[in-house]
Amino acid sequence: MEIIKFFHFFGLMLGAGAGLGGMAAAIAHKRVGGGPPSDTIKAIKPIFGIFALSGISLLWITGLIMTTAVDPALLGALFYIKLLAAATMLAISLLLTFVAKKSAKAGVPPPAYFDAVGRTSGLLAIVAVALAVMVFG
Repeated sequence: MEIIKFFHFFGLMLGAGAGLGGMAAAIAHKRVGGGPPSDTIKAIKPIFGIFALSGISLLWITGLIMTTAVDPALLGALFYIKLLAAATMLAISLLLTFVAKKSAKAGVPPPAYFDAVGRTSGLLAIVAVALAVMVFG
């Protein structure tokens, strides 16, 4: 089970790194005056998206494996709230991946709501980690 925990934490690091990298790219873009994104920003954003989706997928796979060793009744309500936050993050990640690919294929920038939805996912990640700490200590 220790190897599963390793990959669970690796998924957490992968997702967090992607989120922070995307945020850093957005801040840097804004600091240089905004406008149309540079080729570097255009190239790096999808990579962060793939890392984020890979991280949350790894978290789900390993998390479900780890829960098989625990009686579900012992996990409590906070665990299920954490799962709801994680499920919402997964849905957001899938949506953003789909919208980004569709926008790139059409040669247009993503819709205006794109970054706001991404920030919502970041907030949910903080909530999920806080709940995990409360549940598992």
